[in-house]
Amino acid sequence: METNKLVTGTVVGAVTMIVIGRLIFDTVMVGFYETNGAAAFGVGREAVIWPALALGTAALAALVTVCIGWSGAKNASDGFKVGGIVGFLVWLGVDLIYYAQFNIGTSLMPLVDSLIEVVRTGVGGAVIASVLERSK
Repeated sequence: METNKLVTGTVVGAVTMIVIGRLIFDTVMVGFYETNGAAAFGVGREAVIWPALALGTAALAALVTVCIGWSGAKNASDGFKVGGIVGFLVWLGVDLIYYAQFNIGTSLMPLVDSLIEVVRTGVGGAVIASVLERSK
């Protein structure tokens, strides 16, 4: 994949995923996370560390961009599938490891969190694939 496409996909994907993520996690699903936080109540930060959030989301967007390039996804629908699968697998793995080692969530958390990531990274993947296809 060309560097300019990787950078473009990463930037548009990260912006999209941050916006969608804030809507999902801070608005729609906030009650679920408050209820299923296990013993970790009160561990959330008062204020988000935006540079860390941006870099972490950009890393995920870069992974989705690379996978879209490898898969040959040509449109938003293909991009959603690739992004959704990548997001699901990444977060299922991370959440299960966290569940195994830390008391920060209930046993329901890994499944629900990973399924929500299908939406966030799926939409990010759809936007990435659309932008990359238009740039040809």
